[in-house]
Amino acid sequence: MLKKIFFLVALTAISFGVFSQSLLYKVTSEKTKYPVYVYGTIHALPQGDFFIDTAVVQKFGEAEKLVLEIDMSSPTMAMEVQTAMMMKDNSIDKIVTLEEYQRLGKFFTDSLQMPIEMLKQIKPLMLSSFLVQKIVGAQSASYELYFMQQAMAQQKPVGGLETVGEQIGYIDMIPLEQQAEMLMESIDDFNQSKEEFQQLVVMYKSRDVEAVYEFMMESDEEFKQFGEFLIDRRNENWIPKIVELGNAQVTFVAVGCGHLGGDKGVLNLMRKEGFSVEMVE
Repeated sequence: MLKKIFFLVALTAISFGVFSQSLLYKVTSEKTKYPVYVYGTIHALPQGDFFIDTAVVQKFGEAEKLVLEIDMSSPTMAMEVQTAMMMKDNSIDKIVTLEEYQRLGKFFTDSLQMPIEMLKQIKPLMLSSFLVQKIVGAQSASYELYFMQQAMAQQKPVGGLETVGEQIGYIDMIPLEQQAEMLMESIDDFNQSKEEFQQLVVMYKSRDVEAVYEFMMESDEEFKQFGEFLIDRRNENWIPKIVELGNAQVTFVAVGCGHLGGDKGVLNLMRKEGFSVEMVE
């Protein structure tokens, strides 16, 4: 379950030889003046597993603007996230049973060294992000942070495909009770989640966006119902914005890899709009 939360909240530089897959795609059309490069990220992974292919560095250098899921350069982003992740007039101890709350508190204290009392007003799926940090480890890396640093160094402007409020608003569509169920499952299956995360990292390093998407979608009917608006609806909303970017300047767009694959993924939606989607190796 946590492998799915990881991509919603919210997926060792090994040599694979010549890649038949890629995380980077060039999107062009007669409808737009400039190419848009779309890159699939994994939001956090161990530092030792971080890699950047030469073609990615080259195309990022050619781009005039960086666009992420949300604009991480915004000076108000941290405050917006803090506000959006909190429950109003509610807390986790009112959503779960007493036994579950005690189990949750023990896990946070023993495994994360964090008292649940200080965190109980945070939305259940947002609490899951603390588990992700534990799985990834202290020496973690972020592609979004890497691209942000490169954009600053190269003096490129940064933008976002959606606001913080819009992104967390999709998570808010999941009832709090069901968010809490997913949180408790993540705690109960923590060791299994660590193994699944390692599998996810290996799959990501294969550069196969379709395989990453399929791995994410391995779930029950309940998750597929939520995936419709957590993944599919967001993808649909991003397409006109990507078209707009293609008419403004050469743009490098970096979003979670799980958004690229599948029939309703960004790449296929762009093809359906008549765009040429070319793998960059």
